[in-house]
Amino acid sequence: MKGAEPWQTAEIPGPIKAFVISEPARISSILKSARRPLFIIGNRIDKKALEQGIISLIVDIAGAIDADIAVYGGIYRDFKATNYDKVRLVPSMEVIDRVKDENWKGFDGKGRYDVIIFLGFPYYYEWLMLSGLKHYGDRKTRTLSLDPYYQPNATISMINMDIDKWMEVIKEIRSNLLGGE
Repeated sequence: MKGAEPWQTAEIPGPIKAFVISEPARISSILKSARRPLFIIGNRIDKKALEQGIISLIVDIAGAIDADIAVYGGIYRDFKATNYDKVRLVPSMEVIDRVKDENWKGFDGKGRYDVIIFLGFPYYYEWLMLSGLKHYGDRKTRTLSLDPYYQPNATISMINMDIDKWMEVIKEIRSNLLGGE
């Protein structure tokens, strides 16, 4: 599929690759159906996206699906400033280790997460986290990369797109989840 080629061409993701979705309505449907979603946010969100309000969009999406947000790095302050009460400052690799632990019941103790949404990491770093979950995590846990480039190690990934198109997609996902606000 055009737009579904990994950027890191020297690495081989293996025979099981991400299911590619480019339609915001389908992504919204996946997020709505999640029982226990978790966002894992890196500190490398594109500067242009930050200027266009990506943090408030992510928080609105998380609020609509009642998701926890694990953030690492200096961007935590921006998320905390939104007053969303489910934001946590945790190193991303620690979150990945916790998610792989079958005895971990989540940040709130209510059970395992069933959908983990990734956004804002350097490509190679997210590749490794998703690879670790794909090979060593719970098979019932789905991973979704909401970054503007294809991640073959995720369960579900978006296609490669420029930042402006990606922001349109994120805004439409938000709109779908909040009922057209």
